[in-house]
Amino acid sequence: MAKAMFLSNLNFMARSPLILAALAKAAVPHLNFVDVKGLSSGTNGAFDTALLTATSGEHYVVRIANSQTAGAEQEVELRALKTLTKVDRMRLPFKITNLVGEAKDEKGNRALVFEFMYGNQTDITTVGADTALSSSIAKAIAAIHNLDTAIIEDAHLATFEPVEIVRGRVAELDRFAATGKVPSVLLSRWEQALEDTSLFRFKPTVIHGGLNGETLLTLDDQVSGVLGWSTLRVSDPAEDFAWILGSGIHELSESIIDTYRMSHNHVDDALRLRATLYSEFEFARWLMFGISKKNQEIIDEAVLMLDGLAEDVATGAVGKLVAKQVAPSVVVDDVATRPIDLPTKPDNELF
Repeated sequence: MAKAMFLSNLNFMARSPLILAALAKAAVPHLNFVDVKGLSSGTNGAFDTALLTATSGEHYVVRIANSQTAGAEQEVELRALKTLTKVDRMRLPFKITNLVGEAKDEKGNRALVFEFMYGNQTDITTVGADTALSSSIAKAIAAIHNLDTAIIEDAHLATFEPVEIVRGRVAELDRFAATGKVPSVLLSRWEQALEDTSLFRFKPTVIHGGLNGETLLTLDDQVSGVLGWSTLRVSDPAEDFAWILGSGIHELSESIIDTYRMSHNHVDDALRLRATLYSEFEFARWLMFGISKKNQEIIDEAVLMLDGLAEDVATGAVGKLVAKQVAPSVVVDDVATRPIDLPTKPDNELF
């Protein structure tokens, strides 16, 4: 049985596993550990992480943030985990980790010990359409989206309305264009989609916000756990489908969305189109990441992906991001969702 890492990306080990084990012992003195293994290697990661084996055979993860940004992300995740009460967790068909203890190192950095989450990272391209696993993925996403938005508001986590989401994406698009590296055919495609108000008539829901093959764990054709809760918020449900639509496997995407519709109360007709839009944005976000890190290899890779997508758009190999014709307003729970007034000069960066 493969064991998945707790983090949602590869981290780089700065502190030795033995130091982390000592900190973990201080955090949970009632536990005795017989083995420790670094979950990552290197020197420049956001977190130091190690896997601990207790005498009982149970496994735990100890983690320390290596930067202020990582520390802030960790604080938000802790708040999100605390927000998801026992009752909320019972409504989810998968496991979420628990914080079991914490200590501080000599510099005052928090060392956090979590329950280890078992499962394999999910290669979405290997998931078959209309299978037990595709159904489990759909139901897992629906269960998150069915959570009460009040839990997010009460915890003072982020909440976004459609107009704010559009404004944030428009601001991103401006930054993409400023690089001079994104093909004009893609900039025009995305701009037209963001100007289509009928595309953004949806009811905001609780979303995970960071679902991908690394944060969604599976065992025996079922979703076993979900990691990385620092992006928990109220926003566009389509964001949690971007990684699936990004696979480009139409039959799989349709089967997951169809099952999701049977498990979630409010599904708008344009969800698939917005998820496709968001998945395409990820190519440009990868470019921006490479530019920010001054990493030419990442930049070249992103440009290659963007050029490939541009060619598919130009040849018609991918469909247009055009919403179906809908009425001027959609009534959801007896409340009309009004068309969005798109800003001409966005001054916020919300995404």
